[in-house]
Amino acid sequence: MIQIEKLIGIEELSKELKMNRYTIYKKMSKNQFPKGVKLNGRRLFKPSQIVEYFNGIGVDVDVSEISD
Repeated sequence: MIQIEKLIGIEELSKELKMNRYTIYKKMSKNQFPKGVKLNGRRLFKPSQIVEYFNGIGVDVDVSEISD
């Protein structure tokens, strides 16, 4: 079964994580953050990948509010 998940933009992600966009881009360039996908010039992320990444480094995050 195919599961469809809403993608979120870096602006939304930055606000939800309380992390500057520049910091996110810098971590992405060092392979320390999920890169997401680029569509029509916009960087988009799957909330489940963000949660999985943070859980992998031992940090609990809740991005459920932005994934609904």
